[in-house]
Amino acid sequence: MATTELFKKVLYTGVGVVSTTTDKVKKSIDEMSKVGEDAQVEGKKVVEDFMEDVNTRREDVGTRFQKIIDTVLKQLDLPNRTEAEKLNAKIAQLEEKLVAKQKETAKTAKTRVAKVKEVVKK
Repeated sequence: MATTELFKKVLYTGVGVVSTTTDKVKKSIDEMSKVGEDAQVEGKKVVEDFMEDVNTRREDVGTRFQKIIDTVLKQLDLPNRTEAEKLNAKIAQLEEKLVAKQKETAKTAKTRVAKVKEVVKK
């Protein structure tokens, strides 16, 4: 329960920061556009800087979020994606071995049945 609440807080904090910052940038751009052409050029630079900052923060939030998920998975004793992929590969390998063994067993059984039939005929 505490993990879910922590997850929600992190998610809502990230969304809130982006939303608040976006509103402030829009207001600044609106004010600058009223001033003139120089302000528009400056406003464009501000927006570009802002978008770069948002992308950087998005990556940072993504990294933090992944760390939280990994921690939760460890606490719940669940495998992460890499571990699950390894387990799936191992299962596929074991299934292939099982099918091969079943074919071998069926072949051996047919051979033995044929030998028994020969002995019975004699």
